Amino acid sequence: MANLADTYHHIAHILSFETQNNILEKRLNRPGFNWDSIVKEASKHLVLPAIYCRLKARKLLHVLPDDLNTYLEEITTINRNRNRSIIKQVHTLSKLLNKHSIEHVFLKGAALLVTGCYDDNGERMVGDIDILIEKSSLNHAFALIKESGYDETFGFAYEKINYRHLDRLISSKELAAIELHEELLNIPYRSLLNAKTVLNNKILLDGVAIPSSLHLNKHQILSWQVNDKGYYYNGVHFKSLYDVISLKTYKHEVMMSRLCQSKTCQAYFEIANIYFNEFILDSLNEGVSIRGLSHKITMKYRWLRVVVRCLKSSFLFISTRIYLIKSNKNYRKHLYCKIFLQDKRRI
Repeated sequence: MANLADTYHHIAHILSFETQNNILEKRLNRPGFNWDSIVKEASKHLVLPAIYCRLKARKLLHVLPDDLNTYLEEITTINRNRNRSIIKQVHTLSKLLNKHSIEHVFLKGAALLVTGCYDDNGERMVGDIDILIEKSSLNHAFALIKESGYDETFGFAYEKINYRHLDRLISSKELAAIELHEELLNIPYRSLLNAKTVLNNKILLDGVAIPSSLHLNKHQILSWQVNDKGYYYNGVHFKSLYDVISLKTYKHEVMMSRLCQSKTCQAYFEIANIYFNEFILDSLNEGVSIRGLSHKITMKYRWLRVVVRCLKSSFLFISTRIYLIKSNKNYRKHLYCKIFLQDKRRI
């Protein structure tokens, strides 16, 4: 069984633009190299197409087993075609929102595809199309998009209070669902990236509104660190890291300096530097350096990873539920119906 830390380093070496080809080829050609572990972990991190594209760009596809080469080529082709359709969706939605003078910016994967930051658009896996909408126009935008054909919705089993985005909008004729955001980050982290500031500093690429380079990078980082609990679990996500690498953020000293003004972003780069030579920080506060050491230790010992993850997950689940019970009457009602009414049906 492959060591997870080794597998992560192999994935990083393939994705990195700094790894030398001859060194990488030797590593991947070692007898008994465990491609199964690469596929398993890369799938979890949503970077399988990126791995194929990077090996292809390096002219190293010959290191892949034949069946894996065929498989990766197929899923990358499917993903590339999907992304072409998503880009068309983005332009259609952009025209609709502009027609009705709705202030907006496209976020995350949709914005990244528009920038053309990838050598091959098949690299990036995109789920939903995320759009930040100016708060006063949020319900109007939701109604417009729903009327345009996204007539199915999917959301929580109870009404959320002050959540980042509305229910997901789905069209049977389109590949990607739509999420309309009024905020970018979870409470209480919204001061790290203000939605109004992002809207005010947007840029236009081919008529499509996206965040400025600084805000696009910052949102990619904080989305993982805050919304996806990367900072809490002190973890790494290669899709997020590859996005930031593809934007060539590490080449811009001033931008890196501005990003690292936030302890949350600095912690992101400290762990990124464990895997990628692209990210080297000159100075770190002591707390961030300890987080990097902690990450290395938990990656080394599987039993420790499992225990820490279990304890943190349990604490997060319990504390979140207590907060919801105290602050959200809709959740209390949902919980009551789920527990007591279902029990009555059984009787």
